[in-house]
Formats: sequence, structure tokens, C-alpha cells
Amino acid sequence: MKKDKYIHSFETVLPQNHLPQKKLVDWILKAHARAEYLVDEGNDPEKFIRILGRFALNERYILERYFECNEVDEDWANHEIYCLTENSPMGATIEKRNLFFDKRVKEVFRKFYPTEIPEKLIHVSCTGYVSPSPPQSYFGTKTHAPEITHAYHMGCYASLPAIRMALGMDTTVDIVHTEICGLHFDPTLHTPEQMVVQTLFADGHIKYLVNNEQKGMKILGIHEKLLPDTADEMTWAPGPHGMKMTLSREVPFRIRDNLPEFITILCEKAGVDKRDILQNGIFAIHPGGPKIIEAVQTKLELQDYQTRLSKEVLYERGNMSSATLPHVWQKILNLRPEKGTKVLSLAFGPGLTIFGSVFEVSE
Repeated sequence: MKKDKYIHSFETVLPQNHLPQKKLVDWILKAHARAEYLVDEGNDPEKFIRILGRFALNERYILERYFECNEVDEDWANHEIYCLTENSPMGATIEKRNLFFDKRVKEVFRKFYPTEIPEKLIHVSCTGYVSPSPPQSYFGTKTHAPEITHAYHMGCYASLPAIRMALGMDTTVDIVHTEICGLHFDPTLHTPEQMVVQTLFADGHIKYLVNNEQKGMKILGIHEKLLPDTADEMTWAPGPHGMKMTLSREVPFRIRDNLPEFITILCEKAGVDKRDILQNGIFAIHPGGPKIIEAVQTKLELQDYQTRLSKEVLYERGNMSSATLPHVWQKILNLRPEKGTKVLSLAFGPGLTIFGSVFEVSE
């Protein structure tokens, strides 16, 4: 007989730095002006900043963001990653960025696992790739290591396929997300789309457990759907100076229009009443941006309290890619909702893919 599985025991490691959104946006705009000046010395930096600034997400939506790379200043020539010089107005190569990721993520694992060693581990990330991976290198110095599964390059929805992987394992599974989104900042990309991306994403690290201990939230069902004819709406691909994202303004509307049928199937898989969960459930919506949360809430006719925690995570931390939804789940459990409360999660990523789950609060 198949045993029920639960998700619980959330822990976070904060990135090394954080600043108010306004200061970060100001620095990003200065970096863009610097990069443009290196290409065209006739550029008027004040005018350039004024035009680009119209597309940045301001402090109305995001209060502050955390980040790992401590180079948010104008000492461009002495930076390791954001070294904006005549020879490299885009900054460091993808190789250097991945080496930074490797070093920092090993430090994060040291904080998560100072002495204990998990039996099975799923490492989730879409912002850094080296082999051996950071958990392999870290646990490789110990007397024994966990069984490590890598869940890489799936983007913002990756927590849900990671949980689906854990459901197929016969013991406690640790899931660890390490996302360093700011590592891929490229100030030569001056489009409105890129200004949204660069002022939306942040860094974040979180771990949690999946097993048959009756605590946290019981996993009732998981469902995914690849939307037809949307391959160009959202992409995440490696380039010579880091990962590059494209994000169409049509994404919120594509998601919105496919939600009703998607949630019907998800609720059927989870064995829950769709009407009840729409009226009384808590919704953990991946905050891909303010418009996505608003589009989902409007389409499903949800109350503000049902989506409040998703908006709080976006406001307090920004979009941390795959680490974001687990931060929402952590907030939900910290509020100690009534036992039996249903939690419907929605996340989105390249494909264009919608991923959803239904959990039930168990304590």
C-alpha cells in the first residue's frame, strides 16, 4: 500500500548581501549607462537612465532583494563578476560566473549541513552548473555521502518536479534549492523586457524534507501542462557571459487562459473538490511578477487573503526562481493554518509550462 508523503522542516540560508530595491535599481541603471558609454562615448547617461528606468520594478512591488555578489558599487574595473571594461562591457565570462556559484553554494551547504549527512538529496538550481556539483564536492570530503540527484535547468517551477522525484524514493529526501539569479546580470541588454528581468529576480537558498512523517503538509497531487505554441514566450539559455532569459509580455495572459482546465485536472488528480479549494484554500502562486499573481487571482476570483503570502514573498525577497515557491510554503506553515486546510500551488517556467500541486495542512 502506497504511503502518504509530507513536506516539512523548512530552513533558509540568507544570501550575503541585501539592499532596498530603489538602491539596487539605481545601481543597475548606472551599470547600463556604463556599458553603453563603453560602446558609445557620445551617450548621455542621464537621458539613458531616465528612459530605461521607466521599465524597472520599483519599491511598490519589491521592498528589497538579497544577493550574493558583493559588487554593487561603481568600482567597475576591479570587479570579479561585474567587471565592466572596454574589453568586456558585459562583465565576466560564464566560466567565472559558474566558479563563483560553485564556491558560494559549497558555503551554503556547509551552513545547511555542518555535521549531519542526509541519506538522499535532490539539488535544485537553474543558475549555476559545474561538475562535480557543489553538493558532490562538499560531501565528497566526508566519510560518506548522500545519494545525490540533480534537478537542474527547469526554471521557476522546479520545486514541483523535485517533489515528484522525492515521491518515488523510499526514505527521507532532502531537497535543497540554491539560486543565484543576480550572477547573470548583463548590462548591455537594454530592452524593456530585460529591465523587468533584472529588477525582478533575486538570490535565495532553502531546504526542506519529504518523507512519511505526519507533519507539515501532506502531498495530495501534482500536475503539469506544456502549453502548445508557446516555446518562444519564456526561455533560459546559456551564453558566453551567463544565462540569458527572454520573457514575453504575453506570459501572464497565456497562463490565465489555461488555468481553469488545468486546475480542474489538478483537483481531480488530488481527489479534492475544486469549488471548495477555490473558495477556502490558500494559494501559493509563484510570483513571476506582479501581473502574474494579479492575473491568476482575477481569473480564479480569489480573495486577497488567499494570495497574500505570494505577494509578501515577492515584496520581501523578489523572484528567487525555483526557491521562491518553497519560501511561500514556509510562510504558510509559519502561520499555522487550521489542520485540513488545502494549499494549491502554481508555478510557471520555460516551455511554456504550468506546474501545480495540492497539499493538505497536517498539523
